[in-house]
Formats: sequence, C-alpha cells, structure tokens
Amino acid sequence: MEKALLNLWFNNIEDIGNITRLRLLKNFGNVENIYEANKNVLSKHLTDIQVNNLLQSKEISKSKEEYERLKERNINIIYWGHRKYPSKLYNIYDSPTLLYVKGTMNDSINSYNSNIAIVGSRKLSVYGREITDYFSKRLATSEINIVSGMARGIDSIAHMSALKAGGYTIAVLGSGINVPYPQENTELYAMIEKKGVIISEYGLDVKPNPGYFPMRNRIISGLSDGVLVVEAEKKSGSLITADYALEQGKQVYAVPGRLLDKNSEGTNNLIKAGAYLVTHPNDILSDIKGKKEYSQMSFNLEQPEITIQEEKDMVNKNFLAPIEKIVYSCLSLEPKYIDDIIQHTGMGVTKTISTLFTMEEKGLIKQPLKGYYIISI
Repeated sequence: MEKALLNLWFNNIEDIGNITRLRLLKNFGNVENIYEANKNVLSKHLTDIQVNNLLQSKEISKSKEEYERLKERNINIIYWGHRKYPSKLYNIYDSPTLLYVKGTMNDSINSYNSNIAIVGSRKLSVYGREITDYFSKRLATSEINIVSGMARGIDSIAHMSALKAGGYTIAVLGSGINVPYPQENTELYAMIEKKGVIISEYGLDVKPNPGYFPMRNRIISGLSDGVLVVEAEKKSGSLITADYALEQGKQVYAVPGRLLDKNSEGTNNLIKAGAYLVTHPNDILSDIKGKKEYSQMSFNLEQPEITIQEEKDMVNKNFLAPIEKIVYSCLSLEPKYIDDIIQHTGMGVTKTISTLFTMEEKGLIKQPLKGYYIISI
C-alpha cells in the first residue's frame, strides 16, 4: 500500500491523538508495522476503544476517497519520516505526525538560521503595520524565510511584504489546508501557494476552531530559528507562540512600543522578561550572523547599523527640497491629520496640500488613512 495513503489512514483514526501516534511510531518503527499488528500486540500500547477503532478502520475506504481529493487539488502529504518533512519539527514536543502541504516546500526551510517567524496583533496599529512591513521586507531580501499564521493583522502583512520583496514565506493554518482563514485572505492564500508554501495539520474542509490556533503556534515556532513579536496585547495568541519558542530553545525578539499603548503591553512585557529588544532588522541579522552555517550570507553587516530615525534624517538631508523638508520634519510613523500638518508647517493650505501630493507621488510619505500622513520606510 502507498505510504502516503497509509499515513493518511493512521492520522485519521478516531480517538488516537498526535502524542499517541508519535508513541506508536517510536515503538513500532513505522506505520506499516502498526497497520499489520494484531489485537494482542496493539493492546499493549492502546486502550480497548483505540484498538477497536484502529482495527475497524483498516479497510481505509474513507482515506482512499480523501487521498484522491487531495491529489485533485494538488495538495501533498508529508508525514513523520518523509524525506521532505521539516527536520526542525522533529526536535519539538508533540511533533505533527502528518502535514498537508500546498505550494512549494523549499529545501531552505531546513537550513540553519533561515526562518524567522513574525507574529503580532490582529488589531494592529499603523505603527505595527509599517514596522512589520519594514522588518519583513528587509529580512526577506537577506534570504530569510518569513513564517507566520496568515491571520488578520500582523501575520498577513508579514506574508504579503515578504512576497513583495521577492522572498519566500511559510503560512501555517489553524484550519483545513483548503480553508483560507479569515476569508478576506483568499487572495493572499493564492499568492503564497505560488511563491511559498501553506501548511496545516488539518485536512480538507476543516473549519477553523479556537482550539486549533494554539496548536498551530507550536508549528510556527518549531519551523523557525527565532520569533519576532511586533505588536501584542497583554493576553495575545502571539505570546503563546513566544512561549513555545522559549520551550523549544529559540530566540524571541520583540519590538518596543509606547508605555500606555495596549497593543504594546505584551511586547514590552516580553522585553522586561528577557526577550531580545530589536529596533532594526540588523538586530536580528546580527544576532544570527555568527552561527556556523550562516557566515556566507549575502547581507553585509560590516557597515554601522542605521536606525529608522537616522534613515529619516538622511532622506530629509539628501532627497528633499527645502519646502518638503518642512513637511517631512513634522511626520513620523504616527499618523498625522492634514489640518495638524498645515498648522504645524505654517505654510498655508494650498502650499501644504500641494507639497504633500508631490511627496506622496515620490513615495516619501503615504496615507494609511485618508487625510492622515506618515513617512515611508
């Protein structure tokens, strides 16, 4: 019998969970031995109900039907022991015994220090959006794979920005492999399928369930060599990912936020607890640069690190006309309403609006919300 089909059967046996499956695989060596084992042998490892469920499911007609449906949809099965199974997942507690995969499983997933997870709030601020975009693009162009959960907010921006930068991204779902969640991410799902990979523990048509997302997070951190939390409230699913990362011996990075901002309570607490404070993508790249297999990476960290404020100052000094400098100097990553800009510059309505229009066309500033302006980074 085909191995993939046999593993699909094994992963769909009622009342036998992932930890029990792992124990069986370690005791029996492979799924073929489990399939061929008789009742007396199985009874030494399983409850009576589990033994009966396993034996009654051996005709595997349901698994055959699902297997055909998966093939029709170009969905692959990667199981524990498969040559493409991500090696990093072998090292985590409760390793998934089977993954459904859509897209291209890039070999670089297994490279040392090649994957960084970026997670954060679903209700992100403009600051969170811009910082996520900035870090994702910079890391992606430095040959770092971006891992996230394709959730609304920070996750979605991380995936999208990595793709826009020509990078590779890995989305781990908390729903069935063919169920984009939220639905608004259907287009993003299609983009990742073409230029990255989508992974799920859950098969066809499985609806998202609140209990699936914390389990999904162990895979996000397990695939990654470090986890970056951009924005997170005090009680946030992103902090679950950070906890998994710490349990797995991975580095946790956090972007600091304003003291009274609810969206930054979680990240600021992570920093207080010992997470690596980062203010620039080079902080992450520097941290992993010295690792043995990472010494030949294409990025150059010999130059002094440039902060976002220094980049803003360089733009102000080198690329702006005098009138543009006046406008640019009063902007930041915090959205500023047009009336406040007019008042701050003292240049009058017509001249200020005209300058804003010109600067936006040049890509120096942008409007995250109509009438509100921030700098582009």
